[in-house]
Amino acid sequence: MLELDHEPLADSFLLTERNGQFFIPVCALAEALSLAISCEGGRAFGFVPDQTRPFVIDLEAGYTIYGREAFFINGEAFSQKGEILVNSGALSRWLPVDFHLRQDSSTLELTARETLPLQGFKMRRKFAFPRPLAEARSYPDLTPARKALSPPTVDLSSQLQLWNAGKGAATNRMLNSLDISGDLLYMSNQTHILVDNEDLKRLDLTLSRRSASGYRMGPVWFNQLALGSLQAPYVDGVGASARPMYGVYLSNRLLFGGGRFLSHDIHGYLPRGWDAELFHNGTQIAYQPPTTEGRYHFVNLRVYYGMNSFKVVLHGPFGERRESEEVFVSDATTPTGELLYTLSAGWQTGLAQSNLTFTSDFGIARNLTGSLLAVRHADQDGGGREYLGVGVRTGFGYTLLSLEVIQSLSARNQGQGQLLTLKSSSRNIFGLNLELVQRFFHDYHSPQFYYRSDPLRTQTGIKGNSSFTLPGRIRVPYSIELGFDTRKSGETEANSRWRVSGGWNGWNTALEADISRLQSITYARGELHLSTRVSGVSVRGEAGYSFTPAATPSTVNISADLDAGCGLQFNSALSHDPVHRVSGLRLGVSKRLGRVGYSVAAHGNTDGAYGFDFGVRSSLATGGAEGVGVVSAEPLVPYGMIAVSAAAAEPDGRKKALKEIGFLLNGSRARAMPADAGVQVIGFLEPDLPVDVTVDMASAEDPFMVALEDGCRITPRAGVVTTCNFTMITGGEIDGTVLVRLSQAAEVPIKGVRVELFEEGGGQLKPKATTHSQESGYYLFKAVRPGKYRVAIPADEIERLKASAAQPRQVAMPVGGDLVSGIDFVLESADAVPGKIIGGSAPVLDQD
Repeated sequence: MLELDHEPLADSFLLTERNGQFFIPVCALAEALSLAISCEGGRAFGFVPDQTRPFVIDLEAGYTIYGREAFFINGEAFSQKGEILVNSGALSRWLPVDFHLRQDSSTLELTARETLPLQGFKMRRKFAFPRPLAEARSYPDLTPARKALSPPTVDLSSQLQLWNAGKGAATNRMLNSLDISGDLLYMSNQTHILVDNEDLKRLDLTLSRRSASGYRMGPVWFNQLALGSLQAPYVDGVGASARPMYGVYLSNRLLFGGGRFLSHDIHGYLPRGWDAELFHNGTQIAYQPPTTEGRYHFVNLRVYYGMNSFKVVLHGPFGERRESEEVFVSDATTPTGELLYTLSAGWQTGLAQSNLTFTSDFGIARNLTGSLLAVRHADQDGGGREYLGVGVRTGFGYTLLSLEVIQSLSARNQGQGQLLTLKSSSRNIFGLNLELVQRFFHDYHSPQFYYRSDPLRTQTGIKGNSSFTLPGRIRVPYSIELGFDTRKSGETEANSRWRVSGGWNGWNTALEADISRLQSITYARGELHLSTRVSGVSVRGEAGYSFTPAATPSTVNISADLDAGCGLQFNSALSHDPVHRVSGLRLGVSKRLGRVGYSVAAHGNTDGAYGFDFGVRSSLATGGAEGVGVVSAEPLVPYGMIAVSAAAAEPDGRKKALKEIGFLLNGSRARAMPADAGVQVIGFLEPDLPVDVTVDMASAEDPFMVALEDGCRITPRAGVVTTCNFTMITGGEIDGTVLVRLSQAAEVPIKGVRVELFEEGGGQLKPKATTHSQESGYYLFKAVRPGKYRVAIPADEIERLKASAAQPRQVAMPVGGDLVSGIDFVLESADAVPGKIIGGSAPVLDQD
């Protein structure tokens, strides 16, 4: 049995004994404690207890990272049957958890040294959706001020398509695109230009500013402002134009999170020839093929109570891959007295269309939120349609409820109807996430529910998703969607979608089925997706079959990619259309890393058609305090960049660049691109999301080397290169022993005691590091910079141990570093200290 706070977490929890020591399965423990730790082969990674402290176990590399500390594994962990097993004593040092095995009841007791997410959730349940605390800045903010004009970042790509449809019908096409980003007029600029042969197909420019602290313009407070090419907000029940408009966008909603109850919209720039996949909490939920519009739209996405992770993965014609992710917690309601709003106004000059959208949410009472909306669509023929709506929503435990009424108005007195929407979303109902939407229509139509002579009367939708586990720990996610519509004439329509997926022994499979009945005709089709990796070759395939109203097989597609290293990839695709009896083959090679990317492909069909595609891409970014420049085959325009460097301070005052030093981004190893001498550029950073940059001390050859600066905090901006430099000096170490005085006056070591290091300066104590005593009572602080420090066992740790207070110790680290030893602590009241004596030796927190 597994227990936390004297409450059972699992009735069965398997430990492994080796040489008298117990080894704990990390992945199973993380699942029981709801820790954000994932396991993949011989690697476990995530964060505990929050994103500021990453956690990594890498058996192949032989190291463990927790927070900003790194440990060598040294045989303390091994892999067995797909699980990572760690010595209980080592795991208590790597995680803020102590382990104690009660052999008489076969129970593993867990004692958290700080609040775990599961414990925090239980405490938060006593309140109604508390507002999150503001994140404290631990490093100086080096984000540069915006400029009227900064050196732009440029992405340039060209693609030549030669095509012969047979019978001498040959065509060619030249596509050139130019993307630009950077500071412009003290705002962030993104410009997209597309030329098809000699025709200018697209010229979009967007200026924007986003900030968590927000801005004020008279009485109006906002944190997001955009001018230029925009996407009209999607309003559930109304819809929105899919085409970009030109106008203004203003909002004070969360920068990274859901904007509406139970739903979320994601829009973005989609380069020509690229497609997009959308994942929610790791499960693919939507796909968008390449479009001529140049944008992707995932609208009205379901948001469930708790953690929601939306990841958009873009795939390019060169084999490129871009990822962007939004992770947030849906708390359903707006705090009492708070007003959240979104205002958007835009128009299309060529089509004479315009849109004005205003949505707001306001906290009425505890756990009760109201909403208002006003939308106006102007048609190209001069007509217009307005929509006014009011709603209310609340949450009960794991269930969210909402009620909304929308009134449609028309200048021509047509279609003035109403829409009543009821929604219910429940999380973890017998392991199932369930959503119910019921709509009632009265002469209502909109861009989402277009006009028909036989209008809708009711619409019912049910969605559910969950997963189950097969023998062999094979996880099988599944989802079900059911819909039922009735129309004014009494006609009924039904539709359903079923999806089940899973993976086993390197194979991933997904089976989808669609069954619907429209206008008295039944439609049924199924589709199978397979993917695997064989000898370094990624293979994907899909095939479908339509059962009714006519039995017809669909196109079969098979593709294979081989990564040859250094960004070089060989591509192949085979397709067969059994209806028209046409088969096609495509072979190509692409390079997506380095300074310049390219692709070459040839394709042909059995009907005599053939063609060739040639493409080239490169991206250039310059900037930073040193004016560094970086050239990359991967697009840089949508992302922020940080130029980082480390230099050793020489006795004569000069600095020597240290090219071998690596860097950490939010505690994890950062991918960096080489730039000028001694400078690296960390790219592909999500704009407007603050990050912390620190030195990866494991990369330093000198174990006594330490960075003079703790780190830097930077808020990246698209197309802007920011600078963060570090000076490396020689530091020292501070060690000591934690002892406990027993009743018989003997002093013995104690394991697992938290010891903290504070830096003295300016009359204040600044926390610098935390460590724990080992089985021998020994503790160690590494890489301590010159200065005055205080070493102490905190009061809450003394209380946990039920010991008397221990006086802090003053320590001075000299310039040039030194090993300061003998900073010992002796705790009183040994009979109250946790642990027990084994064979008269030192007390420990668990007995292996």
